[in-house]
Amino acid sequence: MKNILTIARREFHAYFGSPVAYIAIAVYLVLLGVTFFFKIPFLLPKDGFFEAKEATLRPMFEWSIFLFTIFLPAISMRLLAEERKMGTLEILLTLPVTDTEVVLGKWLGAVGFLAVAVALTLAYPILVVALGKPDVGPLVGGYFGVLLVGASYLAVGLLASSWTNSQITAFIAAIVICSFFTFVDRVPEALGIHAVEAFQVMSFNHHFRSIARGVIDTRDLVFFASVILGAITLAGHSLESRKWR
Repeated sequence: MKNILTIARREFHAYFGSPVAYIAIAVYLVLLGVTFFFKIPFLLPKDGFFEAKEATLRPMFEWSIFLFTIFLPAISMRLLAEERKMGTLEILLTLPVTDTEVVLGKWLGAVGFLAVAVALTLAYPILVVALGKPDVGPLVGGYFGVLLVGASYLAVGLLASSWTNSQITAFIAAIVICSFFTFVDRVPEALGIHAVEAFQVMSFNHHFRSIARGVIDTRDLVFFASVILGAITLAGHSLESRKWR
C-alpha cells in the first residue's frame, strides 16, 4: 500500500507541475459554467439556469459526463504512454514495486486530480442552495455519480495508455471506448427502434442517471466497480506482457 500511495502522490504532483493541468481544469470549468447558466441552441435543448427557475444541478452533472469523455482521456493519456516513450517505465519497474502497484498508484493520482477539478464546481451547488431548496439526495447522488463515472473513464484511459507509447493514440482510443460505453444506450433511439436492455446495461449514462436521482442501487455500484477493476487489471497485464517481448 505504501508503494501505491507513493506513486499516487508522485503522479498527482506531476499533474500540477505542468501548465497543462491548469489549462485543462480552466477549460472544463468555463465550458461547464457556460452550459450551466445559458441556453445553447442545437446543443443543449434546455432553458438557461435563471429562465428555468428550478433549483437543480442535473444539467451540470449531465454535461460533466459529456465533457469527461474528452477531458479525462486527455489527462490520462500520459500515465503510461509517456513513461514508455521516455524510457522511464523500465526504470520505475526496476524498483521494488509490482506492475499492479504501478497501475493502481497512477490511477489513484489521476483520481486525485479529478477530485480537485470536481471540488472546484462546488460554487454551483452553493449558488443553487442560496437561490432555492434543492433535494439533497440528487445533489449528493449527482456528485457521487460524477466521481464514479470519472474514475471509470480514468481507468479506461489508463488501459489505453498501457497499449502504446503514443499519447495521441492513447487519447483517441480512450475517447472512442468511453464514448461508446457512455452513449451506447442511445443507439436504439438513433435507429428508431425500442430500447434494448443489453445496451442500457452497458451504458455509463444509464447507470449514472440512476445514481443522480439519489437512488444508490447495488447493481450500479457493481457495474462501475467492475469497469474500474477490469480496466486496471487489463492495464496490469499489458505491463506484464512486456516481459515476453
